[in-house]
Amino acid sequence: MYKNYLEKLNFNKFSPIQEETFKIFKRKNNFVAVAPTGTGKTHAYLIPIIDSINTNLNELQAAIVVPTNELVYQIYTMLEPLLNNEVRVKRYDANSNREREINWLRRNTPHIVISTPEKLNDFSDNGLDLHKVKYFVLDEADMMFDEYFLRQIDLLINKVKNSKYLLYSATINENMYNFIKKYFGIYDLVDTTNLHELKITHKFINVDFKDRLKVIDEITKVINPFLAIIFVSRKEDQINLFKYMQNLNLNVTMLSGDLSKQQRRNTLTEIHNLKYQYVVASDLAARGIDFDATHIINYDLPNHLEFFKHRSGRTGRMGKDGIVITLYDNDDRHKITRLEKMKIDINEYKITKDGLVIKDERKDEGITKKELEAIRKIPKPKQVKPNYRKRNKRKIKEALRRKRRNVKNR
Repeated sequence: MYKNYLEKLNFNKFSPIQEETFKIFKRKNNFVAVAPTGTGKTHAYLIPIIDSINTNLNELQAAIVVPTNELVYQIYTMLEPLLNNEVRVKRYDANSNREREINWLRRNTPHIVISTPEKLNDFSDNGLDLHKVKYFVLDEADMMFDEYFLRQIDLLINKVKNSKYLLYSATINENMYNFIKKYFGIYDLVDTTNLHELKITHKFINVDFKDRLKVIDEITKVINPFLAIIFVSRKEDQINLFKYMQNLNLNVTMLSGDLSKQQRRNTLTEIHNLKYQYVVASDLAARGIDFDATHIINYDLPNHLEFFKHRSGRTGRMGKDGIVITLYDNDDRHKITRLEKMKIDINEYKITKDGLVIKDERKDEGITKKELEAIRKIPKPKQVKPNYRKRNKRKIKEALRRKRRNVKNR
């Protein structure tokens, strides 16, 4: 099925999420698909949608909704190789000329639209008829379920009641479950998370927060990435790191929400053209962007750990090898525990002249994995009180002392 698209896309074979989507795409039920970032979710729905478009009908047949302007453009470029001259596709984002597009809609109807929720609502109120849409797709869905996006999507759902709903996501959170329960009725669920062989090696480095700039310098001296994306949670830290790396004469750029739309578009083009070896980025700035990075470096752990998988998914894409290096400190121990529950391999590494090597627990240097487990067992207070850090450090020292004393007495 759809074998003719392999050559068009220069694919050797379809991925598990693509194969599973193809099997049940033509069923009437709504559809929820879960698969890791970088495993081909977008082509999983693009291929059967483009194959089902009836160009004899002068009506909109598929609406694809994504969270960012960059994703609108990215999915459009992914769709282009699949198109013939008879399929009309429109993309609506912040760069769209609203007046010109509304005038076009007075005379024409696209077969497919790709848009952010807000723009799709706007154009649907100004000449774009959504009522005959056959396929309504929410892609990168776990990045869209905050209060703002949900209001916009609620409006859209009321306009596409006769559509087949398709939701694609790397993870499913509580807000999404509530949304699916409310709107999807009886639906097919495909979760291929365990079917994808992700060739990602996780390397965790324990470091004091104040030493992170120095550690980044040390890391860049022992790796030689094709492209490395460094994720930073706080804007201030992002700017400081970017300036620090510039002073080290590294080939680095910054993907920031403060860039204008044109600057951002130019920066993304330069990154894809491999002008830079390092990109300093925030979670929101790099949301859903299809980078082919060899290395991901987490300057810190994200506040929402769902972002950790999205960060990691920027490497090891479509069966390629990838390395994720994560800096953390002792205050992150509860996040580390949660990552373990998310089935992330937590192996601690150290930086040597030979590169990043896994720590040997038999050596009494630094904090071993077993010692780290002892630290994690220290209960975290529900409310942080004055002198919390000082008292917490005493508890950590005592936990380490007990663990090392037990090892010594064996």
